[in-house]
Amino acid sequence: MTTPLQTMSLQIFGISTGFVTAGAITALSYSTVPIFLEHPNEISLRHLRALFSSGSHIFPQLAAAASTAFSILAYNAPSSSSLRTQNLLAAAVSISIAPFTIFVMKPTNMTLKEMGEEGQGGIEKSGGEQRVQELLRRFGRLNAIRGTILALSAAIGLKAALNP
Repeated sequence: MTTPLQTMSLQIFGISTGFVTAGAITALSYSTVPIFLEHPNEISLRHLRALFSSGSHIFPQLAAAASTAFSILAYNAPSSSSLRTQNLLAAAVSISIAPFTIFVMKPTNMTLKEMGEEGQGGIEKSGGEQRVQELLRRFGRLNAIRGTILALSAAIGLKAALNP
């Protein structure tokens, strides 16, 4: 059983981590991807590879941390309460960015990564300059959806905290 201070701390942590991570992910879609589209594809793909690398070390862990906070809140809520259900839902939605990334985004991400590793030859082999632009736009849309998933998780957690 958690104390009221521990409960409040977990709520603040889960909600703020969810919203901040959602904002960071979504900002990449709306600020970085348009910049990539304005530069030569070979340069954009090189920078995108670096973005993939740094993002893979930050965002999954933050989503897992938010999910853990919501899970602890659910575990400590009365078993028959809607509070338990809401926190379990927030936890599940938060961590769902992992399967979304693996099953929905990975084909686009891997194609972009391979094109970047192979340079101009990879761009030509994989469909040319237009294909790169199309894949970059798709990455931006999918990444925005991933950010929205995390924002939804944080909103569910916020609702649970404000209306137990």
